[in-house]
This record gives sequence, structure tokens and C-alpha cells, in this order.
Amino acid sequence: MSSKPRKFLEGNYYHVFNRGVEKRTIFQSKRDYQRFLSTLIYYVYKQSIPFVINERSSPISANPKGLLERVKIVAYCLMPNHYHLLLKQVGGGGISQFTSDIQNSHTKYFNKKYDRSGVLFQGTFKSKEIEDERSLLQLTRYIHLNPIASAKSNPKGLMGKPQEWFYSSYPEWINLKNPHTVDGKELERWLSLAGGSRKYREFTESKIGRNSEIELGLGLG
Repeated sequence: MSSKPRKFLEGNYYHVFNRGVEKRTIFQSKRDYQRFLSTLIYYVYKQSIPFVINERSSPISANPKGLLERVKIVAYCLMPNHYHLLLKQVGGGGISQFTSDIQNSHTKYFNKKYDRSGVLFQGTFKSKEIEDERSLLQLTRYIHLNPIASAKSNPKGLMGKPQEWFYSSYPEWINLKNPHTVDGKELERWLSLAGGSRKYREFTESKIGRNSEIELGLGLG
């Protein structure tokens, strides 16, 4: 898939994704996933200092007064060797700078933790504009079913429901927990269009067992 468009338009929605260089694992522990999620929340805003977190402290404040919001996170899923984000462009450098910041931050953290050097991600990132409401909801379903369809996250096929994977926005979408990483107003909007969280859950889980990855033509496993 092409890495374009690179000129993101304010108010538009984009599927942003990337994987580890040479398809390598980019999350090796629960802590790696958790830190990346904290990084997402932090860099939603245009920050003046890099993300800082350690085992004994919380991340520095994500939104001090006056910071410019760059993106809204609508849906996400972190997989062992790749990630998917559904983002709305807002401003302040927007998607391009947001994605650059999260990848650079994770690369520095990962290289230091695992005593390695060099690039971690396969290039900058890939993106695809979502042009209509139906396509956006279908994309969220694909994103949320990714852990079940992938042999890397579900090698024995024992995971039956997407909420069993802890590193996606699905629990927020089906009202199992309050919105934390995703934008609350965006979530409310899209769930309303889907007919509510129960209807969205039915819509998503009706696809289990079908090859949604081939259907979207991504194949990032």
C-alpha cells in the first residue's frame, strides 16, 4: 500500500499504520505496550519536551494549559510487530508530527531497554484516508479484530473475542471501560452512527472467523 497521502487535511480521518523493520517484534513485554499507549496520549498535543516516564512515576502532564491539540484518536490496536491507528487530523503539525514523535520515542525507549541500535520501524509510516462513514466503521472492525486474525497474537487460536486483547480500543468502544485513549466525543459520535455500543459489538463480532485482513488488503502480520 502506498505511504501517501502526506498532506493531511484538517477534519479528515486517516488509517495510520506501520510495523517493525524486517517484520521484527516491537513490543516484547506488557510494559512496552503500556508505555506506547501512554506515549499516544501524551503526543496528542504538541509538546515542548519529550515524553518522560519510568517504572516509579507517571508520565509528565499530557496537557498543560496552552498546548495545541494535533490529532484525535478514534481507534487503535497494538500488535506484537505492528500498530494500527485511526486518527482525525486537527492541527499543530497534525498526524505527521504526532506519528513521528511516537515512533521516535518508542525507538529510543526500545533500543535502550533491549541494548540495540538503529531503526525500529519500517520507514516513517503508511496512511490511507477514510472517505465515508461506512468505510470508517468497517475499518474500526478490522482494527479491533486484528488480534484474533493474527498468528502472532493468537498463535493457538484460543482467543475468541477481541476484548481479550488488552492493547486495543475495543473495550472502550463496547463500553467495558470508560474512554481513556480514544477521544470521548469522537467515540460518542461513531457509536451513535453504529446504533450504540451493543449494536457495534454485534457488528464487529459477527465478522469473527472471516478473513477481514485479506478483505482490506493490508497483511501486516
